[in-house]
Amino acid sequence: MSEQQAGEPGPAPVVRASDAERDAVVTRLQTALGEGRISVDEFTQRADVAYAAVTTADLDGLLADLPAPASAVPAFGEVVGERTTGTIATVFGDVKLTATTSVPERASTVFGDVRIDLRGLRTAEEVVALQLGTVFGDVEVIVSEGVAAEIEGWTVFGDRKTELAPVPRLPGTPRVVVRGWTVFGDLKLRSLAPGESPSRWRAVLDRLAERRSAPPPAG
Repeated sequence: MSEQQAGEPGPAPVVRASDAERDAVVTRLQTALGEGRISVDEFTQRADVAYAAVTTADLDGLLADLPAPASAVPAFGEVVGERTTGTIATVFGDVKLTATTSVPERASTVFGDVRIDLRGLRTAEEVVALQLGTVFGDVEVIVSEGVAAEIEGWTVFGDRKTELAPVPRLPGTPRVVVRGWTVFGDLKLRSLAPGESPSRWRAVLDRLAERRSAPPPAG
């Protein structure tokens, strides 16, 4: 008689892991890092194992002690444009949003930047709260000059920077509260005038172009 009795289930089939499944596991680990469930060292170790994983069973073991994500939807590449309230997560790409009527509650990435431009936002909310994070990238939030804003959170091998114009608060504008975290990156909050380029080099070039096109002084 064979070692396996008739009717008994055989061993679970071995299923090879895909790149998308590996990336999804790293995204969940990155979220767990931001929630404080694992340390930076644990994230690094588990991410290394995830990218080297051969089977889905290898990946499952990396998340065995973590709760299932609530509503995170992994995406790949750059995410551009407006998104409704919710969660955005990406791997190996940037999250870049220009908000007009709504913003995501949470946004995060691995090996990329998170930049939220709120200068065009129109809302009746008194407070706009954002939770943003990245590993190996920067978190940056841009508000209009005259909008009250603050940033709090933590960085590992990074800086926290706030550059708000010293102008009176605009009536009717919400207060922006950013809670962020970065690993090997900076947390940035700054204000810009409407139409001013977020790129510092682009802004310098625009000013030079304006000076060149201006008529020479009379005299």
